[in-house]
Amino acid sequence: MAKHKRIKRADIDPDSIDILEPVDIFSLGTEDDPCFGKLHDLKAPECMDCGDSEFCAIVKAQRMNVERLKIETTQRFKDLEEAERVVNDKLKLAEKSIKELRKQGRKKMKIILLVSKKFNLDKQRVKNLYDKI
Repeated sequence: MAKHKRIKRADIDPDSIDILEPVDIFSLGTEDDPCFGKLHDLKAPECMDCGDSEFCAIVKAQRMNVERLKIETTQRFKDLEEAERVVNDKLKLAEKSIKELRKQGRKKMKIILLVSKKFNLDKQRVKNLYDKI
């Protein structure tokens, strides 16, 4: 981590700072800055003392998102595949439940409410599933 030049709090004139003026994010972390948005670590003393650590974390998250999207074009993440499988299993069970409730003679809205609550699915998805059946 690169050490930043610190300004003492006593050297800052509070009247010269306009707190209503938004922070110019483009003034934070230039390309020649060795750590801004690249080496953010909450445990590092430099990051703990840095006033830009919140902005640095946001920039690093955006950079990681771009990198994650590049990796996703070549391969799938295992946790995402697991989540998709769980949702598909829920939909199959919801479909069976809708068929059973229709046989019992329940009304459409009651079926949608019951199934969405039971399987923790949004009502629109259950409605589309009901219409498909």
